[in-house]
Amino acid sequence: MSKSFLTEYRFELSSLLSLLFAVVTLIGVVGVYLDMGEDNHLPSGLSFLEDLANPFGNWVAWLVVIGPIAFTVCIWWFYDYIRKTRELAELIDTPSKAKFVRNMDEIEFLAWSLPQRFEDKVLAKKKGFKL
Repeated sequence: MSKSFLTEYRFELSSLLSLLFAVVTLIGVVGVYLDMGEDNHLPSGLSFLEDLANPFGNWVAWLVVIGPIAFTVCIWWFYDYIRKTRELAELIDTPSKAKFVRNMDEIEFLAWSLPQRFEDKVLAKKKGFKL
């Protein structure tokens, strides 16, 4: 049985969406700064951010609210993937069959929550231990 798209491409999606929402937050902050007064202008090197903020109009304030929240969620999703990957690697890389069997529930849960290639690694390790 294949895993869902969000599970299979979790690393790629979380990193891409984190970058996207960081830019959205930056555009929102620039837009709110520009809306604060008539004399507010960015330095010439950052003037392209003004052009990015203009199409949002009055909705730019919502980018300051939605951007950081979505950025935090995506960063957590990315961190959780990395943490589970490292934890699974530590549990699988044991030469002891007894230690592997003792941690079998946790290994299977981590493999289930990660992309299919990690589940395949667990199956190969089980086969190597003749389980």
